[in-house]
Amino acid sequence: MSTRRISFALIAVLALALQASAGVYVPPQPTDISGTTASGLQWSAVATGTALPIRTSATSAFFGQPGAVAYFNTLTGQLQVDPKGYDLNSVIITYTTGTVNTTGSTSGPLTYATGTSPTSAIVSGSTGLANQKTIPAGTWTLITCAPARIAGTVSLTRSPTLATSYDPGNGAGGTSPYSTNPLGEAVTAGWMTQPWAFPLGMVNSGSVSSMVVENWKTFGVTGNANATIFGSGNYRWTFR
Repeated sequence: MSTRRISFALIAVLALALQASAGVYVPPQPTDISGTTASGLQWSAVATGTALPIRTSATSAFFGQPGAVAYFNTLTGQLQVDPKGYDLNSVIITYTTGTVNTTGSTSGPLTYATGTSPTSAIVSGSTGLANQKTIPAGTWTLITCAPARIAGTVSLTRSPTLATSYDPGNGAGGTSPYSTNPLGEAVTAGWMTQPWAFPLGMVNSGSVSSMVVENWKTFGVTGNANATIFGSGNYRWTFR
C-alpha cells in the first residue's frame, strides 16, 4: 500500500483457543476456529479477512478486499494481530463494558497502571524475546497504554518508522510471511505489515475467564458498513 493511502481499518477480533507461546506469533489453525457470529457469519470466514472487508471509497482498489485480523485467545488471553501485508499505520485495541470512548482511568483487563509512564517503555527492542515489550521495535507516536486500551501510531508524516526486521521470537513469528499485500503490491518495510503477538501478560490472567469478547470495541468511527456485521451491537468484536 502506498503511504498516501494509509487509513484506519475496522477488523474482527476472534475468540479462539489457539495454542501460542508467550510473545511469539503462531498462526491459528482451522481447528481453533469454529462456530458463527450472532448474525450467522462463520468465524472461519472472519479469520480470512473476507467477512470484514476494507471499506473505503468505491473507486479505491482496496474497497472490498479482505481486511486485517486480530485474534484473542480465550484460554490464555493473548492477543495477536495479522496485518495481512497491509501497511498499517496505527493499531488501537480497546476493551470496555461502557458505551463511550475510554480514558486512561477507565477500568479494564490490560496490565497497565493508569497513566503508565513513559509510554515509550512499551516499545520492543529489535532482537530477542527478552527485549519484547508490547509493540514492535521502532519509533512510534501517540502511544496509549492504559487498563482499557493499547494504541500506537507509526508515523504522522507518511514515513515508515518501525524496524525493518524482527529477530525471530521477538513478537513476530520469525521469517516474514508477507512480501505483498492482498492486492499484490510490495510490502513497504517500516510499517506494521507482518503478524505480531502481544506479550502473554498484557491481559490480566485473572480476568480472562470473565471477559465478554464482544466488549472489544471501536469508538470514534461512524457510518462504516462493518459496524453491525456481527449482529452483536455497534462496532463490537472489532479493533481500529
